[in-house]
Amino acid sequence: MRQRFRTAQARLTDSASYYKLELFSGYCLFLQGQTDSALWMNQRVEDYCLTHPQHKELEAQCWNHRFAILQALAQRDSAIACLHHAYHALMQTDDRSELENICINLADQYRQKGELANASRYYRRALWLVDSLNSERIRFSIYTGLAQVYADLHNFRQAHHYFDMAERNPEPRLNYENYIYFNAKGNCYYFEEKYPEALKCFQQAYEVCRKFNQPSYDALIEANIGEVYTLMNRNDSAHFYLDKSYAYFTNDSTTSEEVMFYLHSLQAALALNENQLDRVNYYLSQPYDSLKIGPLYMYLHNKRFMEYYARKGDFANAYRYRVAMNEYDDSIRNLRHINNITEIDYRYRQDTTLLKRDVMIAHNREQLSAQHNTLILVLSLLVISLLGATLIIVHINRKNERKYDQQLALVSHLRMENVKNRISPHYVFNVLNTIMPMFKQYPDLSHLLQLFIQVLRGNLIVSDQIAVSLEDEIKLVKNYATLRQETTPNTPPTQWEVSPDVPMQMLIPSMSIQIPVENALKYAFGSEPLADACLQVRISTVEKGIQIHIYDNGCGYDPGHGDHSERGTGNGLKMLFHTIELLNGKNTEPIRFNIENLSAQGKRGTLVSLYVPFNYHFKL
Repeated sequence: MRQRFRTAQARLTDSASYYKLELFSGYCLFLQGQTDSALWMNQRVEDYCLTHPQHKELEAQCWNHRFAILQALAQRDSAIACLHHAYHALMQTDDRSELENICINLADQYRQKGELANASRYYRRALWLVDSLNSERIRFSIYTGLAQVYADLHNFRQAHHYFDMAERNPEPRLNYENYIYFNAKGNCYYFEEKYPEALKCFQQAYEVCRKFNQPSYDALIEANIGEVYTLMNRNDSAHFYLDKSYAYFTNDSTTSEEVMFYLHSLQAALALNENQLDRVNYYLSQPYDSLKIGPLYMYLHNKRFMEYYARKGDFANAYRYRVAMNEYDDSIRNLRHINNITEIDYRYRQDTTLLKRDVMIAHNREQLSAQHNTLILVLSLLVISLLGATLIIVHINRKNERKYDQQLALVSHLRMENVKNRISPHYVFNVLNTIMPMFKQYPDLSHLLQLFIQVLRGNLIVSDQIAVSLEDEIKLVKNYATLRQETTPNTPPTQWEVSPDVPMQMLIPSMSIQIPVENALKYAFGSEPLADACLQVRISTVEKGIQIHIYDNGCGYDPGHGDHSERGTGNGLKMLFHTIELLNGKNTEPIRFNIENLSAQGKRGTLVSLYVPFNYHFKL
């Protein structure tokens, strides 16, 4: 092809045509792997365009070719800058038919960079260009790209909307476009944790990409399929695909460090499924440069290290990696929220731009009719005011509705967590009441069963309440502690000190005493507590509220211990913290809840402090 370009150039007298063939000849060098020579020839064409500013179309092609070269060199920021130059050059020409391709390339680059709002903006701009030209060309790629953006934003309803639009689009598709579509849809289902649907899409992508003989694409899909099989615990199938993908990328000298890091992490996840801890440690301990690894991959890496150390019983390291995992998870969530807000803001600003355009059209029409100038002006201003007021009201209402829905969802979640963390309700309660008369002849058993029923009843009553009276909470905790003392050997005694001036009918958050007491009795003393082991609950009145102290002289507060215990869910304190945080948002003076590990001060035990103001209200 380069030889034909050279032959054609020898016969040309037009400089613009000569440099156009020079541009494509340089691109052939790039495709042959001669990147430096390709960049040199591209620079020659750019120099020509700078001295001949009338050839903007050629300049745009030059920038677009340079984008492809820099993208292959992993210089993404420079590649994006080239696309912007190409876009501005085309905007100065009469033929803008290639603008949509430039916009799609820009959107793809911004999506890969993680700037999802910019990606959405350029996909929508490409769609607007296609609509303006009344063309059906490349709609499939635009819809697929928008679906990928919303999948990355975890807006799955909007993502599937665009996937459906892409699927219904009648234009012919290339095999490569079908591959991108099925792979993107598989990733969307993967983020939704719908693994059978994700597997089906990845298998369809695999069938398509094997038709155009690109081993790297095959290997990428094999990694995706292997990961889904791992998550579905189908280890033999996972081995088949992950080993093929791993073998290809290991032998490919161009494989990036991030791809190898991801493959090592997948191999570690499969080894965890098979409980082969040596293999897990081998793959997770491979060296890497954290600056070259994306936050999602680092999150999965730390998660698998946490699982590895947990299985080995090294809970200190497990907790350390859990903290690191949570930091990456928070970072990913924050970035996703920022992208969502920016994308919504862009759409609102786009609506405002369209509104301004409509106002300008109305104003121009007004000037055509001199007889109706005053009337049309008044009507236009009235319409603008009404539309502006409507937009503001709608925006405020939507904002309030979103905030209300978030709070309602959190309340529902907390209530459900409360119910799930309690002992089974109606059925067991009714059965015990039925068989209770049978045990009257056995006073010891009858007493224990009666006490057990009281604990059940108390848990059932508070399971759907945000707040209970101090008297009811104390009664519930005393029943629980008494039941545990009489059924569990070596349970330390619970000592109560309640000041006479404490208002017993005052409301406090539900389970705010019981959860710390339960945790202390379960985890603070071990199976054989010391002779002086004790648990103290002190309740007194302070200036503006009541102060509750729950003290034990056990082993000290260990946040990771409850999570790994077979007896606990690990959600009790988390639920209590979330409840207090939600309620504090509705009160001027907050509840203060604190857990202090006295072991860190050279003492024994844990001190839990709870302060509740007198004027606190529990209305959501």
